[in-house]
Amino acid sequence: MHDQHLRDALSHDGALRPGLEPVHAVLVAGEAKAGLIWLAQPSARTILTALADGTCPLTHEGLDALLPNKSVAFLRAALVTGGVLPARDERFATLERWITQATAVLTDETERQLVRRFATWHHLRRLRREARNRPVTSTQAHAVRASIRAAVALLVWLREHGTELGTCTRSHLDEWIASGTTTRYNARGFVEWCRRNRHIGKGLHIPSREKLSHVRPTAEDERWALSRRLMHDDSIAIEDRFAGLLVLLYAQPLTVVSQLPITSVTVEGPQTSLILGDKPLLLPEPLDKLARQLLARRRGHITIGATADSPWLFPGAFAGQHLSNYHLGTRLKRLGIYSRPGRASALMGLSTQLPAAVLTELLGISPETATAWTQSGGQWARYAAEVSGRSHLQS
Repeated sequence: MHDQHLRDALSHDGALRPGLEPVHAVLVAGEAKAGLIWLAQPSARTILTALADGTCPLTHEGLDALLPNKSVAFLRAALVTGGVLPARDERFATLERWITQATAVLTDETERQLVRRFATWHHLRRLRREARNRPVTSTQAHAVRASIRAAVALLVWLREHGTELGTCTRSHLDEWIASGTTTRYNARGFVEWCRRNRHIGKGLHIPSREKLSHVRPTAEDERWALSRRLMHDDSIAIEDRFAGLLVLLYAQPLTVVSQLPITSVTVEGPQTSLILGDKPLLLPEPLDKLARQLLARRRGHITIGATADSPWLFPGAFAGQHLSNYHLGTRLKRLGIYSRPGRASALMGLSTQLPAAVLTELLGISPETATAWTQSGGQWARYAAEVSGRSHLQS
């Protein structure tokens, strides 16, 4: 039934359009019930009709031209996973399109092009370089958007106050910062880039935003209580248990946890290892059992396309993609686990027991971060000693 519905959707004048057989093959590979639910959505039918009548070429650019929605994203991911379309960094491509739209509000052509050059040469060039090793993260994309929004807002504000970038003064920038929210500090990178490229006068700058406070670590007794619950509470999803323990015991950021490939877990006889840094980390009981269970039971939330060959330890909603760190963080917060405080608490404990080089080799923590924490070991040890009721991992 799923097959026939799909053939009908991809047919033009009663016949399956040439070149769409691979699309048909990819879409029937998933679960039939999920596929029928997806096909029932008007947006999905619109996309398939556009492919069938030729108004949408079977390319990334063709899909980009359609109104952005989840159906387009689901279909694209399935086609990439099935080899019908080449892989590309979707977050990067989306960011490029967003920059064009976000800067369109600037009515002055010179200012519009200036912000786009800033985005291209300051942000996108760096992301392209870093993308050789890993895809763009949601955190990186969010930072770029915040920077571009602030740059656009600054130019609009200057126009409203009777000046423009080339003639603004220090007092204008001071008033810009003082009269708005802290998000205005995000224009700092744009102003610095403009100064280096002589678009504004020398000496003009926006100061860096002061950090309001350091992250307060999760209390040590609370961290161990949360860890014991994750170890032994079978009512919690296996994905959340394992991810939470990586945060609370091994100080792993969610951006790393969410992108762990299945190859990061190695099972050799009774021993299970996890690769976080340069050297494998031997997992103790019962964490080793949880890792093996996760390998055997990992599930995604894919709407269309096959899931069995996903390379990720935490499969996401789109075929071939991992669970987002944002979604993973939301799930852990429901359990009372907050990533940054939890990581800080774990680092506090680990840095009093292991040298910086070992933290880097086993946990993949940067040498700078590892050294900073171990140098503060005495301070953290005194802090930990004052926390009463410290518990150990036990049933």
